[in-house]
Amino acid sequence: MVMYNNELKNEVHKMFGELAEKAKEITETSRTTQIATERISDVVASRVSAESEGYIVDMYTCLVAKIKEDEYFKDSEHLNAFYRLNLREELNEKYHFEVESLDAYKKGIEFKEINRLYAAAGTLAVGGILKFAISGLINIPIAVIIAGAVAAGVAAYFAVPEKNKKEYNRAVSKYLNDMENEILDWLTEVENYFDSQVRTIYKG
Repeated sequence: MVMYNNELKNEVHKMFGELAEKAKEITETSRTTQIATERISDVVASRVSAESEGYIVDMYTCLVAKIKEDEYFKDSEHLNAFYRLNLREELNEKYHFEVESLDAYKKGIEFKEINRLYAAAGTLAVGGILKFAISGLINIPIAVIIAGAVAAGVAAYFAVPEKNKKEYNRAVSKYLNDMENEILDWLTEVENYFDSQVRTIYKG
């Protein structure tokens, strides 16, 4: 049941291309790289979180269309069993896509909570944390996770001279490119999760 297609990949690639342009603009208008990093962190977090919710909706819509074409689900009892899985609601509960109050969330969440999440997931990478969330509820909104991950990645990616904007832009570009790949990996994982849940109905 292949949902994860080139169109979705292109959408993700386009988003990160636009984020790279925005990041460059932020760098040019920020007095220091620290200020630039904070601004980039919030922009990336808000955009990726909002768009990711749309990607999940698109994948779920595609799944429903595929399900309805399947002979097995022509049986109303089987179709109702699929709807009772509440996959759309479950993913929303797992990821908390809201971004409206990113600042309030960031101020209200202690660093130890985010650090506990990173430790439990065994990674600081956004994709790894998002994949970890599939197997268990997390109480931190996705936007805050991403903002925290961007900040945590500063040491690894942005350790460049304060006034060397060219190197800083190159580091930001690499960071966003890595995150793009992580988001694509995560979406593949979501697709696999959808498939595994649907298989439980066949087994039933």
